Amino acid sequence: MADLVNKDKQSKLDKFINTTPKSSAKRDLVVLTYLLLLRNRIEEQEQYSRRTSLSFHNVPVPNDDNGAIITPIDTDDLVLRICTKKLKVKLNIFDIGRSHPIGEMRDGKISIIVRFLSYRQRNMVFSNKKKLKNNPDKIFIAENLTKHRYDLINRLNTLRTKEKIHSFWTHDGTILVKKTAVSSPKKIKSRQDIYWGSP
Repeated sequence: MADLVNKDKQSKLDKFINTTPKSSAKRDLVVLTYLLLLRNRIEEQEQYSRRTSLSFHNVPVPNDDNGAIITPIDTDDLVLRICTKKLKVKLNIFDIGRSHPIGEMRDGKISIIVRFLSYRQRNMVFSNKKKLKNNPDKIFIAENLTKHRYDLINRLNTLRTKEKIHSFWTHDGTILVKKTAVSSPKKIKSRQDIYWGSP
């Protein structure tokens, strides 16, 4: 139904743009609205494509007896060890589509992106991530977000550090924030959503 509504909106915008003089200020506004609609749709689709993925951070890499890093790094095995031993989630190699390191290694630790074969498996892992709290390696699991949403998360993190908001989190790619401990969660889709009222 949502797709039909969006297609209807786009059809009306197309018609308006094609029938309104190019010099019209109103046309410029509609064109801008049209471009924003397309950008938001693309961003939503990109996030949806990541729905079975998670990112694992601060994952220690194995060393040999001489302290050298064992290569190639088996990221599938590292992810499975975290899931089965630390999260107590029953998974095997056939539950993982693929995994690979991201970013640079720091202090013998890496970040890993893993795509599970089903959303159910991914959700089982993500729903148990609290079991990693206070682990000595500081391993943590996060949703695989688009760059746009990561940018929003960074802004929210700054606001939380400054105690301008109470908390924020993500659920299925949706960013939620609470301004105070007792306020209702608010969805964040853009920078404008962040700076409502007096943060």
